[in-house]
Amino acid sequence: MAPLASPSAPPDFCQAKSVQSPDRQRLAIIADAMILVLVALVVRISTFGDPNVGGDEGFYQTVGIAMNAGAVPYVDIWDRKPWGLFFLYSLITSIESDPIGYQVAALIFAAATAFVISRIVLLWTDRQGAVLAGAAYLLFLVKFQGYGGQAPVFYNLFVVCAGALVLVAQDDIRCGKAPLSSFAAMFLAGLAITCKQTAFAEAAFLGLTCAVTLVRAPVSEGLPANARWLTIALWALLGCLPFAAISAGYWLAGHGDIYWQAMVGANEAKPAVLAASLIRLVIMFASLAPLLVLGTLAVPSTPPDRVRFVWLWLLAAIVGITPARQFYLHYGLSLLPPACLAASAFLSRRIFGLTALPLLAWYALADGHAWDFDHARRSKAAFARMAETIKAHKNDGPLFVFEGPSLLYPLTGSRPPTPLVFTAHLTQLTERNVSHLDTLAEVRRILALDPTVIVLGPSPKQFPPNMETERLVRDHVAQRCELIGRFARVEYWSDDEIDIWANCRRD
Repeated sequence: MAPLASPSAPPDFCQAKSVQSPDRQRLAIIADAMILVLVALVVRISTFGDPNVGGDEGFYQTVGIAMNAGAVPYVDIWDRKPWGLFFLYSLITSIESDPIGYQVAALIFAAATAFVISRIVLLWTDRQGAVLAGAAYLLFLVKFQGYGGQAPVFYNLFVVCAGALVLVAQDDIRCGKAPLSSFAAMFLAGLAITCKQTAFAEAAFLGLTCAVTLVRAPVSEGLPANARWLTIALWALLGCLPFAAISAGYWLAGHGDIYWQAMVGANEAKPAVLAASLIRLVIMFASLAPLLVLGTLAVPSTPPDRVRFVWLWLLAAIVGITPARQFYLHYGLSLLPPACLAASAFLSRRIFGLTALPLLAWYALADGHAWDFDHARRSKAAFARMAETIKAHKNDGPLFVFEGPSLLYPLTGSRPPTPLVFTAHLTQLTERNVSHLDTLAEVRRILALDPTVIVLGPSPKQFPPNMETERLVRDHVAQRCELIGRFARVEYWSDDEIDIWANCRRD
């Protein structure tokens, strides 16, 4: 990819340029791609097959499997994530419903994102900086709990591809033209929004970058004024189109109210625990600090227009996660692409860059489970024991996972008794009544179905806990059910225990 002209380029920068791609360059591209795939495989392979890498991924997999059986997201199984993410998981689980399916897919997306980051970096620095920036992205995915199938692991690819296309289009846009790459960029940014709403800020940044550049282009070049405003409108339309089409589908199907609550109302209804949110925010930026420091040190050696673009991109990503107000560490996954781009010029420095990457690797992987194959083995064995116990005692009654992995439903062939399958919606106080359902009334309805097996922890795990539902369920199992066993629940960051209650007395 040839370097783009900067705003200070000579007057002929609007003229067409020929770019040659020799065989040597193609071989280098293939080699870079293979290096990044290898890095992705090395840091992620120990999680392969683990059914409990993370509660979010297990839930997304559960939704994907349910969709393949005819379930409608938000109506039959509820969450606030956009439909595109669940559709992606439904495609993955239609090919392979075992956890290895989404884990391999996540590896492919992560490696592809790292590769696109490396291609962007080549616009202003060398191959070393490009490959090391891509590798840094893969390493810091682990630091930010992106070792599995979190939403940004997938949608970051759409965003960085859109960013690359915007940069590629800049020369033509500065000349008052609207190349096809700019329209493709807007559509890809729109696809990212269908995986998580927070991508809207990054999509808006990329759209505004194109719009401002086109408006500032010389009036003597390219499109006339009216056509430019029409082009900007088309860019905006393409960015909104994927999400708007999904929304229209729900409204036409008569589920508009439920869909609106999931996409908008639930986020507004969820209160933030200020102290916990601030602590998480500090942890997030402390985790990102090494990349930010390298990015700051790289400013003098990066072209000014690239510095402006990358740091504004990072700012847009920060703005995107702000409305969520919870600042869980994995929310920071969307900050990694621009942060790695910012650090790339430093990583291109021969000695300093080659020294920095091992330090970044140590920092990113030190407190994780990379290469801990025993962890995945113990997790699979614990899950198998739980599933076997549930199937042995479920008989013909429903399973109720009040607090535990939602993946237990498909693993035991059980149909969830409630749309609130993600158990935090039942057990966490900040999730109380954020859906279209009254949480306490829903738990009462489920218990009235006389579930034959109930899964919950020995003590509340969510903070702060919803004590209304906790007391109701614990009183129910104490009075009617038998504790069959206490099982290890092996999670990526911690191990705890989970109780299975069965042989419940029915009215």
